[in-house]
Amino acid sequence: MATEKEQLEQVFADTVAQKVDWVQYNQDGKAVGVKYVELADLIIKEHPFLAVPFGDELTYYSYNGVSWDKVTKARAKEQTERYAFDYLKSADVYRPRRMQDVAKTVLVNGQQDHNPFTDQNTDRVAFKNGTYMLDSGEMRPNGPKDYLINGHQIEAQPGKASPNINAWGSYLFGPSWQYVKEVLGYAFIPEQTTFNTITILLDETGGSGKSYFVEKIVRPLIGQNNITAKDIDTLTGSNGKSNRFGTFDLINKLANIHLDIPDTRIDMPDTLKTLSGGDVVEVEGKGTNSVSVKLYALLIFASNNKPKIAVSSALLQRMHLVPVVAPKVRDNPQEARARASLWNEEKAVKELGGFAIECIEAFKQAKAQGRLSVNDEIEEVTKDWATSQDLVATFLLEAKKEMPEGYTGGISKQVAFARYREWLIDNGIESKINKKSFGTVLEQKGFLSIKTRNHPEGDNSGNVASWLGLDLEKYN
Repeated sequence: MATEKEQLEQVFADTVAQKVDWVQYNQDGKAVGVKYVELADLIIKEHPFLAVPFGDELTYYSYNGVSWDKVTKARAKEQTERYAFDYLKSADVYRPRRMQDVAKTVLVNGQQDHNPFTDQNTDRVAFKNGTYMLDSGEMRPNGPKDYLINGHQIEAQPGKASPNINAWGSYLFGPSWQYVKEVLGYAFIPEQTTFNTITILLDETGGSGKSYFVEKIVRPLIGQNNITAKDIDTLTGSNGKSNRFGTFDLINKLANIHLDIPDTRIDMPDTLKTLSGGDVVEVEGKGTNSVSVKLYALLIFASNNKPKIAVSSALLQRMHLVPVVAPKVRDNPQEARARASLWNEEKAVKELGGFAIECIEAFKQAKAQGRLSVNDEIEEVTKDWATSQDLVATFLLEAKKEMPEGYTGGISKQVAFARYREWLIDNGIESKINKKSFGTVLEQKGFLSIKTRNHPEGDNSGNVASWLGLDLEKYN
């Protein structure tokens, strides 16, 4: 049996063992204060937090066990106060002022001189149950030092089949389903340098269920926190909408998915080219200065109409119109029953973990081959659409007159452009093409520039620059 002295020594030893490094004790072992820096370091270690430079401001991030969440300063303060409260209470040294001072110390201690999130790792994807390594195909534990912003709150299941999702997707997109899977796999990767692509899911019949598929499968797959939904007018600044702040929300997003393209003309295609280029761009948010940032949000749209976009050759190389081949299911019970026999929606939703890896592997294969699986159907629909969007070509088809063989004159450049403008007005088309650009297009189409007094009837210009052998209808 222990003596009284031994019992007292044991009580003292237990008291010492219960002490924590970040509490100040007096000689009697009584807590008299808090070591704020030590406690702040502990909180940051247990609950990783960073404040990093972004433009002229600090941006705050907290680690959620999968990836880093961008938070406001107010939210960061609330989180750190909560952690401080828990630690202080556990050591029986809680005071409101101490909690606030610990939180302030955490916010200062977490500041970094550089931003580790500027260039995201593109060889790994963080899931709820671990990080998938693209090179090896292995899963490893998640870690804050990967500095991944775009995590996925689904459990990856490498090697697990997803028959219901594949049956569903194949039914909607037919032979283009492989392309869709590659694009979805690409959406997991925070870059736009491997492929510069803009995808439009085209359902000219309408009511096929493409939007429902996106809502049930695509959005949960990529993760709603990783997606923004800016419409194409806002991104391009068309049809009365300003794109001054439209692109700011694309920062740190994996995809921009919008399921409706308006039946109006988009006159700023260069913006789409910029946003899909993987280059550093200037963006501006409300109440903030402009910043230079590399956007990687994959642009995915859906439409029941072929979009009316002023097409450039550079933009055409990036646009892919994917035709929906499934029949209309809306208000069609017979079609709904037929689909129910082909796949099970409830089971499909549970296949997201395996389907995610399948899509990533499909992207890896496309990257190794140096191209996406753009099949004949996609190429044909995209080409037909592009031809219809070449306004100058359409204008020439309608307005160009037959001229006698050997005719050495031609309509003046000024009159030609005026008639093109008249044609636009007559057809209710808005276009920002100027005279110089119009002339460049005609030259690309093989028309020769000459200086002559010989003009067709109705053109009373003098000895001016003209287009050899060209005459055009009037539209007013």
